[in-house]
Amino acid sequence: MKLTHMPPGMTCGALYGTVALRGIGFTMSLFIGSLVFKETSVNLLFDERLGIILGSLLSGIIGYLILHASFASKESAS
Repeated sequence: MKLTHMPPGMTCGALYGTVALRGIGFTMSLFIGSLVFKETSVNLLFDERLGIILGSLLSGIIGYLILHASFASKESAS
């Protein structure tokens, strides 16, 4: 939308990697919410927590890979 400019040294790859890492905070807020509002079914609660933790782990891995590739390409260009 071109509403603003990125800071100097910031690339689209670094921005996408940062956005992917924000998924960790989102899934952890879901995890905390599942601890506060307990369900009566133990199996459902376990499945929910497992999905949240796996989503957080996946978000961290994807964010790391994007940032690593972004900074690796930036260093090779220098």
